[in-house]
Amino acid sequence: MKTIVFEKIGQLRIEDKPIPMLDAGDVLIQMELCGICASDLAALRGDVSDYAPPVVMGHELAGFIVESRHPDVKIGEKVTVNPMLSCGVCLDCKNDRDKYCNTIEGIGHDIDGGYAEYIRMPKHGVDTGKLIRVPETIPAEVLLFLEPLGCCLNAMQETLGDSPCGREDAPTGTVAILGAGPVGLMLTQLAKRRGLATYMLEPLVHRRTVAEEVGADAAFDVSDDAVAHLRDITHGGVDTVISATTNNAAAIALAFDVVRRGGCINFFGLAPEGEELRINLEQFHYDGHKLMASWAFSRASLAASRQLLIEKALDFAPLLTARFPIERGLEAFENAAAHRGVKTALHRC
Repeated sequence: MKTIVFEKIGQLRIEDKPIPMLDAGDVLIQMELCGICASDLAALRGDVSDYAPPVVMGHELAGFIVESRHPDVKIGEKVTVNPMLSCGVCLDCKNDRDKYCNTIEGIGHDIDGGYAEYIRMPKHGVDTGKLIRVPETIPAEVLLFLEPLGCCLNAMQETLGDSPCGREDAPTGTVAILGAGPVGLMLTQLAKRRGLATYMLEPLVHRRTVAEEVGADAAFDVSDDAVAHLRDITHGGVDTVISATTNNAAAIALAFDVVRRGGCINFFGLAPEGEELRINLEQFHYDGHKLMASWAFSRASLAASRQLLIEKALDFAPLLTARFPIERGLEAFENAAAHRGVKTALHRC
């Protein structure tokens, strides 16, 4: 089968590998579509360190079961995966904090993932609920968003709580999303579902257009004039900023520029390894900002994501803008890295 192997920083290779052999309890998934995630691009650049190359990347998967040696899994079931394989018995796993498990292995990070024609889900993953079945009616073009949408739902819950009007200390309910990539566009739709006035900041014109198409009240570039206008119409800044872009120095500064005093910033996007957040503590004290970071998902947020897909609650059509066969995987990564369109995905050869 064709695969895309992350060899080392700066190096991908298209490689023919054997179709995985199954042990008792394992299942084999045939990949239909697999989205290219910003974390994969970051790993290739050397900006993040939670990958163990050489490994077949890919965790935003849509596929179906073609072989099963597990008694509870049937051939033909449409599936995606929870890519965090954890022990299932430690305190963090029992409290739905699998991402903090000390034995975690990531599909597409540590073990071979979805940039392949076939993917093996080990018995342990099935037994701990990491195989997610969905109705046949959910198309692959939507299913590949289940995992990143779960990340967005987790971030929204951690940032805004369960109140439909947002944080209790956010009287006007305004939120700014930094970055109109796939995650930023999903966060935009989730914020609008909560009834929040939602503003997008994005340097690329075509992505600002999509942000307004999916519901943003307004989309701004990141110029000084645009930031000043946003601060003016929100009477001093937004209540909440969620940074869904690479949290480099420019993005960090932008977040502080558009948040009001007493507001919240969630540095949700990845940051280059070694990036630091430096704060004047006296100013921070009097500005009263709430700073946080969200990452990944919970089992509960993935379940909620699955339900939203079933309900057709979000518009994914403008998000998936390019598809490449695995054999053109290097071209696909170049397309994603150049920010052409919005979302790039791979499909079987």
